[in-house]
Amino acid sequence: MRTTQLEYFKSVARTLSFTRASEECHVAQPAISQQIKALEDELGFPLFVRSTKGVQLTAAGRAYYHDTLGVIDALDKSAKRARAIAQGSAGVLTVGVANSAQTAYFDALRGFMASYPEVELRLARSRSLTQFQELQDGAYDIMVTAVDDGAKAVSYAAVEVNELCIVASANHPLANAKGLVPSDLLSFPHIIADCESQALVYQTYPYLEGSPETPLVRAEDQDIALADMIMGLGVEAMPVHVAQELGADSCILDVVGYRASLAVGWAYLASNDNPALAKFLEFLN
Repeated sequence: MRTTQLEYFKSVARTLSFTRASEECHVAQPAISQQIKALEDELGFPLFVRSTKGVQLTAAGRAYYHDTLGVIDALDKSAKRARAIAQGSAGVLTVGVANSAQTAYFDALRGFMASYPEVELRLARSRSLTQFQELQDGAYDIMVTAVDDGAKAVSYAAVEVNELCIVASANHPLANAKGLVPSDLLSFPHIIADCESQALVYQTYPYLEGSPETPLVRAEDQDIALADMIMGLGVEAMPVHVAQELGADSCILDVVGYRASLAVGWAYLASNDNPALAKFLEFLN
C-alpha cells in the first residue's frame, strides 16, 4: 500500500468520479483506476461499486474512507512539519546565555520567535571560561560573546563594536568621585568574566597591562561578574548601553582617559548544519 493509492482513493471517494479524481490529482484516469484496483486486491475487498451511472462506495469502502482520513491527514502534517524543519522554520534552536543583562540580544530572539513560532527556543547557561569549548561540544548552537580571533572554527554574525565604561557599586569609595584617571583605579580589584584569552583582559582594561599587582576578580560568568560589582567587590568594565540599563545599585565612574571597546556578536560553528540556526542567521542579516 502506497500513500499515492490512499490519496487517489480519497479523491474518488469524495467526488464519486474517476474522471474528477483524475483532474484533481493531475493523473491520467487509467492510472487512477489501476492504483485503486491494486489497492482493492491488496485489501481483499472492493471499495467501490462500478456501473454505467458512475461509482459508489461499498459499505466496507465507506468505513475504510472514514478510517483512513485521519491517517492521510497525519501523513500530511508529518510531511509539512518535516519540510518546515528542513527549511529551518521549525525545529529547535539552543542559545548560550552568559548575561541576563544582554537585553538588546534578547530582542533579536523575540523577533525571531515572532517570525518563526514553530521553532522551539532553548536557553542554556554559557560559562565565559569554557563557552567556546561548549560551543564546539554542541551544548548550544549559537551564543553572544566578545569576538575572539583565536577561537578555532568559530564564525560570527551581527558583530557590533561596543564602547566600554567602568562601573562600580553605588557604595564604592569612588562612586561620587569626579575626574578620575585610570591610575586612580589601580588599588581596587577589577572584575572580569573569566576567559581563555588573557588578551581580552587587557583589551578591557588596557591600563592593567603594566600593573600586575592590581587584583583581578575572575567570575564564572557575566551574571556573577555583575553580582560581584553590585556587592562592591571591585570595579567592572561593561558596554555603555548595558551600564545605562542598570539600576540605582551601581553607577558609571567618571574616568578621564579610559578608552576601550569590544567587538561583540553571535558566535556559531560554520559546520553546524541545524536548519533552525541557518534561518536565525538569515534573520539576523
